Amino acid sequence: MILLLPIDQLTKPLTRKQVRESIYRLLAAMNLPVTAWQDGGVAKAIISVVAAIFAGFTEVIALAIRANFLDTAEGIWLTLLAYYVYGVQRIEATFASGEVQLVNAGGGIFEFEPGEFICKHAVSGQQYTNVAFFRLEAGQTLTVAIRALEAGSRSSATPGQINVLVTTMRGVTCSNPAPVVGRDGETDPELRERCRDSLGALSPNGPEAAYIYWAKSARRADGQPVNVNRVWVSKASSVGHVTVYVASPSGAVPGTIGDDSTDLGAVDKAIRSKVVPLGVTCTVASAVPRPIPVTGTAWVQAAANVSNDEWQDIFNAQIRIYLSEAPIGGYVLSSPPGHVFRNAIIGTVEGTSKFVIKFDPTLPEDTTIAEGEVPVETTNTIVVQQV
Repeated sequence: MILLLPIDQLTKPLTRKQVRESIYRLLAAMNLPVTAWQDGGVAKAIISVVAAIFAGFTEVIALAIRANFLDTAEGIWLTLLAYYVYGVQRIEATFASGEVQLVNAGGGIFEFEPGEFICKHAVSGQQYTNVAFFRLEAGQTLTVAIRALEAGSRSSATPGQINVLVTTMRGVTCSNPAPVVGRDGETDPELRERCRDSLGALSPNGPEAAYIYWAKSARRADGQPVNVNRVWVSKASSVGHVTVYVASPSGAVPGTIGDDSTDLGAVDKAIRSKVVPLGVTCTVASAVPRPIPVTGTAWVQAAANVSNDEWQDIFNAQIRIYLSEAPIGGYVLSSPPGHVFRNAIIGTVEGTSKFVIKFDPTLPEDTTIAEGEVPVETTNTIVVQQV
């Protein structure tokens, strides 16, 4: 008879206590006087050592078993499963990159080799360095390419936020004229979703999953992954036309159709070459950002020993995460249009900590999100009341 164990038992390692008790039961079944053995004796010491080793072994076995299933594999095991079974590479974190403009109002002349010049974000303190040699003459205004020292979205900056010089340059000011954007590494749930989407990409008929998979998996001409985490695909068309809207965690996807060195161009190229079947036309476009301002009053327990400014940072971070994952077109309950719901914002703020008593927003009300629009964070005004 073959004994079939449920997956949850196969993937659950044994503790030292469980192994030790199992050994004692087996020895007792062999009529050995296990109850007469003294604590600290040789026999019990040997059993404790064996239990510790075997318990560690079951942890490895459980990990190996979980690694065989998409829903249970985690971390490096999921990375390997995705690559060798689904042919999907995990997207790693990228370093935020862009440009700063240096204005030399003094009389100094400055030269820096790559990596010698450092500037930083005025609010987050994230630092950036130059990627190439530059020379700044007296009275000159110069644009310098920079790259964050830390990978991930924490190093992203909106225009004007990188305005602090760490490297001493008397008489020089700096500022970034355009956004500087980095992305976080792909999470396990996001990688699992792309693995499932990749199955749709095997079809020659261009199903919705294929469009979604290639939009998220496209790479620019330099090999870097595009920063796309949300995709909307139009439904069946009697005239053979498909519209695909894409969005990044911050909202719009920058770039130009036809230029695959940009995110939007790379997505368009990937979809046209990998997905669109004969006789079908496809339009790829960036979703239009729909700012969702959040204002109101939050009551928190003073026992948390958290300042008002820190609470505001916590609330802003949670709102940012929620809106960065909201779907293009909003949340559709039964039929379009979709919405961002007031109660969802309340739950997001109140769910940040057990010390949050209540959040009473004045904005937003239930917000209608049109087709092709994507909810994004804007300036929030949350008044914190300590009680």
